[in-house]
Amino acid sequence: MASLPNLSFRWNDSADIADAAAFAGAVIAKSPEYISHGEIQAGLSDDGETWAANLGELYAQDFARPEQSDMLVGRDEEGRVRAFLIVAWEETRRRRFAIIEDMAVGPELRSHGLGSQLLDLAAQRIREHDVEWVFLESGRGNRQAHAFFERAGFAMISHVFARRLD
Repeated sequence: MASLPNLSFRWNDSADIADAAAFAGAVIAKSPEYISHGEIQAGLSDDGETWAANLGELYAQDFARPEQSDMLVGRDEEGRVRAFLIVAWEETRRRRFAIIEDMAVGPELRSHGLGSQLLDLAAQRIREHDVEWVFLESGRGNRQAHAFFERAGFAMISHVFARRLD
């Protein structure tokens, strides 16, 4: 098991966009079980089963929209991105809320508490925006993530159904 590096975290630094997008594209592309309806809606997956071939480029486009979301990046002592999280800000006529759109920890560093640290930093940030609800979604087969999110206090509140119209 890899030793836990000392990570420094920062929010919304434009210098992180390219590295975070490359990291996200490389790490997440290996795991089609991450795909949920949000990835289809965002055009990151065309079929709900496979990732877009240019996933890193698509993430770079998404991460470059600071007016819609906040990006948290964790870098190690050598400056390498080892973890990231995206919080999107949404509002309806009746409620403001946050969505954790994406998060990932390098596979070699999982089970060391970094995911919990990301979620704690996100919760703090969300509270600072005076928002009381945060949502996230996870692909239906991503059971390890489901268990992690439940341990972090999230609860499943719905099932999402989709139908592709040909």
